Amino acid sequence: MDAVTPPAEVFTHKFFAPPSYPGAIHRRELLERLFRQPGYGVVVVQAPAGHGKSTLLQQAKSLADQQGALTGWLAFDEADNDMRRFTVHMQALVEGLGRQDAAADGPPGTRRRLSDWMSTQLVQFDRPVRLFFDEFQVLNSRGVLTAFRDLLERIPENVTIFIGSRALPEIGLARLMVNNQALVLRADDLRFTHDEAQQFFSQARDLGISPQELDAIYRQTEGWPAALQLFRLSLASPSVRRSLSGMSGYKPRELAEYLADNVLTLQTPRVQEFLRRSSVLTRLSADLCDHVTGWQDSQSILLFLERSGLFLRSLDSDLCWFKYHTLFSSFLAEQVRSEEPEALLEVHQRAADWFHGHGMHEDALHHAIAARNYGFATDIMNVWADRLIADANLVTMERWSDNLPLDQIAKRPELAIKIAWALIFLRRHHKLRPILGTLEEVSQESETLVARSMLSLVLDDMPRAFGQVDQIPIAGQQPVGFRAFELGAAANLSAYRALCAGDFDKASELLNIARSYGERGEAAFSGGYTVAVGGMNLVMQGRLAEALARYRAGMSAHHLDLEKPFATGSLVSCFISALYESNDLDTAESMFTQFHDVIADGVLLDFMVPGYIAMARIQDVRGRPNRTEEILAEAEQIAHTAGWPRLMRIVSWERVRRLLLAGEIDRAQAIASRIPRQPEFALPEGWMIYTEATEGDAIGAIRVALHGGNLDTALAQLASELAVAQRQGRSYRQIKLLVLDALAQRARGNDNHAHRSLHRALQLAEPGGFLRLFLDEGEKVLPLLRDEHAALAGNSSAESSALRAFVARLLDAAGQHADTSAHPTDSGFQPLEPLTDREKQILVYLANGVSNKEMARRIFVSENTVKFHLKNIYSKLAVASRLQAINAARQMGLL
Repeated sequence: MDAVTPPAEVFTHKFFAPPSYPGAIHRRELLERLFRQPGYGVVVVQAPAGHGKSTLLQQAKSLADQQGALTGWLAFDEADNDMRRFTVHMQALVEGLGRQDAAADGPPGTRRRLSDWMSTQLVQFDRPVRLFFDEFQVLNSRGVLTAFRDLLERIPENVTIFIGSRALPEIGLARLMVNNQALVLRADDLRFTHDEAQQFFSQARDLGISPQELDAIYRQTEGWPAALQLFRLSLASPSVRRSLSGMSGYKPRELAEYLADNVLTLQTPRVQEFLRRSSVLTRLSADLCDHVTGWQDSQSILLFLERSGLFLRSLDSDLCWFKYHTLFSSFLAEQVRSEEPEALLEVHQRAADWFHGHGMHEDALHHAIAARNYGFATDIMNVWADRLIADANLVTMERWSDNLPLDQIAKRPELAIKIAWALIFLRRHHKLRPILGTLEEVSQESETLVARSMLSLVLDDMPRAFGQVDQIPIAGQQPVGFRAFELGAAANLSAYRALCAGDFDKASELLNIARSYGERGEAAFSGGYTVAVGGMNLVMQGRLAEALARYRAGMSAHHLDLEKPFATGSLVSCFISALYESNDLDTAESMFTQFHDVIADGVLLDFMVPGYIAMARIQDVRGRPNRTEEILAEAEQIAHTAGWPRLMRIVSWERVRRLLLAGEIDRAQAIASRIPRQPEFALPEGWMIYTEATEGDAIGAIRVALHGGNLDTALAQLASELAVAQRQGRSYRQIKLLVLDALAQRARGNDNHAHRSLHRALQLAEPGGFLRLFLDEGEKVLPLLRDEHAALAGNSSAESSALRAFVARLLDAAGQHADTSAHPTDSGFQPLEPLTDREKQILVYLANGVSNKEMARRIFVSENTVKFHLKNIYSKLAVASRLQAINAARQMGLL
């Protein structure tokens, strides 16, 4: 059971609800509160251990089953703080209810965000759905809790979520409670009433408990369910019975320990020994217990303990796996720890051996560490790490490596490399330092080169990263397992190096190798980077349409979604940038919103920047400058945290660009003067990092000179940069430089030269469909485009027709009709009826790309009211769409 099953481990025992035991008290009044009508969306049962949370949830599940609802149970553990593991278990829970329409997964190329996917799946069921989550208090990951909060915000009406937790979870319950959508039961709610306590003890007729004894027990326990159960198990002891009247001084924990000790002494010596030895096991099976105790009859003892109510419950319907109640097992383990510490270490070691032999790495690692056999634990980690890294379970890797001594890791350089991989991509720089010290001492330096190059990449030391990866023999290998994953990552970095050098064909060859190695190593982790670099390579060559197709196919083929965040973020950030360049703003914005956490938390600098810059510019197009500032400020915060001064420089240049377009020349020049010019590193002449090739220092300086009136400087810099871009075949950069050159030439009065530069830019941009490269330079480019559209009208060649259609697309995207004059107010057209002030206000929002929902929020009306006003605007302007309304309004001088 639960052996490793790549690529995703699903532990089946986590889906098994506690069985119903004879003698359990039916909590009728509590269940009536849980299932009131209209029902709650969320029910939280929060109390310390031993208050009957799991029992109440089990009874609620049984009642839901009787009512015909679909039910599912999932018990969390600490490992579920790894987003990948959390997601695969949540998906398995929903899929266990019954397979729904596959279309609910979403079309290829869209993200199966966990909350969206779950709500879409759950709403399809024609029956009520009740989901039960136990041991919720172990979840503390920000990403996991955010995912759960998102789920609660999208929960369909046919679904109720039940949560058992020792602490109140931070999942946005306050708002739900205020709206009467959530119920929280606490420890006082779970205490037995006096009548329930009487019923509880009346089932044990052999005890012959008197009313006076019941009153004394109830006073001592205050209805605490675990303590009542311990009393029922220990009252056969005369000493316990005699001491009932003298227990008032006991605190709850002391009372539990006293009673548990008496319960233990009532068992036979053999059962006592079994309880002590097995108490520290994370979970129990007959074969495991036989191995730990050296006996042959563990199954019969386990069944006896379960039937006797000795705080042991089964984890499956076949009665193969069991688990002790935390309260009872912690008491037993503490007793063994104080009386027989050596015996405890032996049990842990035997358990570690057994779990390791059965391929259950996590349990094996836990027990090996508890046995203080750190060498064995480190060996287990070394084996397990291959799968963890390739599958991007980096948080799990970090959590367990934190528990291993550095001196043991140092003896296993290959493990140090794997740990370094996890810490590198998690950006845990403070934890990396000691690991790096270990790697420095490794004599076989070639074995660490891949990890070293990745670390240099994360630290933004590009020359070192490129120099290190250049020493690695990549082609012609036949790697398997983790080495295949490593070499695939090295091939990705080498491809990026070739891209920066302008050798696009070499980059393509290396990406094919990376793809092959990734498949050999079953590495979801590196697959996203392979697609991302491939798309970058195409964009640099001006092949935007092919890049978009590559990104869509990559997302569909790799099923990149929330469960594989480190594989997803790099690809989707670059995809967002490509969508923006094609002016597909809605899709780009939607994807950034969905993947924001993934891009922000787990993506390297050059793969993060495209998405953030695109999203910032989208907000400007939508007329949301405050939101643009929020995005740029967030990028700066990431730069500070990650130690990326180059990212700070990129954000500063973006601010300069925005100020220049707004006409705030002095402020733009002041900021530009404070931006350092590439102080971190220098690459060989002609090489360009992706972020520098698309924007960067040179283009930023050209814009400052152009808008500041220093045309000689701007034109000289443009001539120099264009020569290099043309020589290297960097079509994307050529388009941007040619547009700027056209603006500079028009400002100088060289209209023919401006026309030639713009025409060449259009020739390069039209096949790929680059729109924003023109529109991002502001309104000054629009007269040039209108003139070009008019000039192309006199040429009927296929190329001119294609270019004229492309210019028309550009003008339409800018809200300009292709045939309008430079002075639309002279058109003479007027609305069929005058527009009201509110309609004029909405028309302005319309021109700025503001959505109906956002308009409603800004002017404090409903979305239906906005739609009503838009209908009137369309009627008065004699148009049928947003774009037509904007064009008509410009012609009529309304905008």
